[in-house]
Amino acid sequence: MSTSELIRQIHLKSPFNADPSSTDEDDAANADSLIGLFQNFRPDGKGLQGIFSDLEPHLDREVGIQLEERLDQLFTAAGDDRRPQGGRDAYFVVRQPPEVSVAQASAWATQWMEQLAELANNVGDAETASVLDPIPSVRVLEGIPPKHPKLDEEKTLFLTTMQQDVSILLERMDAGPAPAALRQAYYFISCDAMLRDYLMWPIYRSVSAVEDPFLPYFELWRHGVKYRIFQEKQMDLYLPRR
Repeated sequence: MSTSELIRQIHLKSPFNADPSSTDEDDAANADSLIGLFQNFRPDGKGLQGIFSDLEPHLDREVGIQLEERLDQLFTAAGDDRRPQGGRDAYFVVRQPPEVSVAQASAWATQWMEQLAELANNVGDAETASVLDPIPSVRVLEGIPPKHPKLDEEKTLFLTTMQQDVSILLERMDAGPAPAALRQAYYFISCDAMLRDYLMWPIYRSVSAVEDPFLPYFELWRHGVKYRIFQEKQMDLYLPRR
């Protein structure tokens, strides 16, 4: 099964493309054509059932079920896409996150980095693993986080590693055609590579010895916690102000 054929099958399953023949064949086989797929099902995700779990033999049924379960978590966490000031969110944003303690947020961040280090070792990325050894400390703050620097020369190695190297760790794994078909659609859920990799993890589970390395990040995300890195060996977490 090729990547392009899997993309075509997803288009056929989507109720928002009831007439695939009306779409240019080359465009319909392009992964970019799936960008915005999940936004079509907001606010509650109804209508997604079966879009992945009924793709056999193109995608294993159990993997499809697990993908749909994670999408349910996404829709539940983000909730209504209507903005308080009017209009609708283009991306999935958690506007009413549940409360989380300082200790729990810190524990999730530490677990996340530990599992990323394990994943990096598992896929043979010694440089990324070394940046996370020892595991950086975590400082928990509250309020609106400052922006990361835009210029590469102003970024720490730790930040660059998290933004660039960690975001492509899963691309080192051979999990068939599904990742290439779905990566763009999942990334543009929230323009967040870590969230993407959590939601897509069922595709990689069978080819990895690491157990759900992005789950702690998802917990941070759904609780509205943002991470920032301005120092080597320290991650800052910003909890929503109550």
